[in-house]
Amino acid sequence: MQSKVLVIDDDDVNHDIVSSMLGQHYDITPALGGKQGLELLSQGEYDAILLDVVMPEVNGYEVCEQLRNQLNCRTPVLFVSAKSSTEDILQGFRAGGDDYITKPFDADELKFRIDRLMSLNDEIASLKESCQNAEEVTLAAITSCSELGVALEFIEKSYQCKTMTALANEVISSSKQLGLEVSTQIGILNSFKNYSSSELVNPLENELLTRARSSKTVINIDKRSFFNSERCSLLVKNMPCDDSEKYGRFNDILALIVRGADARLSSLETNIQMMQQRNKGIKELSEIAQKDLSNIEQTHKAYTQSIQDLIEDLLFEIEAASLGFGLSQQQEAELLSLLSKSRERVLEVNEHTEDMTAVFGDFFYKLDTLVED
Repeated sequence: MQSKVLVIDDDDVNHDIVSSMLGQHYDITPALGGKQGLELLSQGEYDAILLDVVMPEVNGYEVCEQLRNQLNCRTPVLFVSAKSSTEDILQGFRAGGDDYITKPFDADELKFRIDRLMSLNDEIASLKESCQNAEEVTLAAITSCSELGVALEFIEKSYQCKTMTALANEVISSSKQLGLEVSTQIGILNSFKNYSSSELVNPLENELLTRARSSKTVINIDKRSFFNSERCSLLVKNMPCDDSEKYGRFNDILALIVRGADARLSSLETNIQMMQQRNKGIKELSEIAQKDLSNIEQTHKAYTQSIQDLIEDLLFEIEAASLGFGLSQQQEAELLSLLSKSRERVLEVNEHTEDMTAVFGDFFYKLDTLVED
């Protein structure tokens, strides 16, 4: 297809000359004068413009200024004039022209000038397109970094979560930053709970989340997508199906968030198991200690009872035998008093021992209560 060239000149002879020179190379459209040229430019597009400088009513410089400023036309303009002074050429460039050729000229030079202008114009258009593509790529990269930042921020915050509820809130918060409505099901030690960004999870969503979790993969169904792991399942209700690039980025980011949530849940699960194991050991130790304390208590009680019986027997025997000792009544009373005081001290020691047993019993009760909590 031939390139379209608009020739604006008020002289029919000049039109005939240009057509004879260029007709076999281009699709030539003549315009008699500046006004007709501007009308044709407002109605269609051309690949190049040959513009005479000296014309009545509207000269070439004025036509160029109007097409640049009013029509916003960027078609390359080649001024054609018999004027060859530096000031004339500069005025053509100030008006917005791209090249300037003086009469007389030959066909080869004219064709060379036109081809060069069109080639430069194509290069400029290509550069503009490349710049636009670069801007789009840059914007996409910035957007992608921002979205990836949401996932990285979630992973950082997830390690501060001590409960399933706190972790689920972080999953929902990160999803909201991406403009997504979600429901999630997370669990530890096969105990799962549902959470939602908008309302309660209905029975159907609960069933889908449970079934999807077992697949441990990404499932896309139009605007709804499931991102699954062993301990976490995320249902997204408004995936951006109309933007394939964004859709792909969200698939990667949400899968990363779910994997991060699963890793934190695994860590919490391990901590709970270790705590349970530790508590089990403490409870077993407490039971052994209580059993040993009970045995000690029984042994001590038997030993104390034997001492009490021994002292009472001793008192009875001394009292019975004191009659043959030839002791005065006062001496006998002092002896019996000493023996009674010794008996009371033994009883006091026994009472203190029983208090210690009560203290140990209270300690083990509190220890059991702490382990159970």
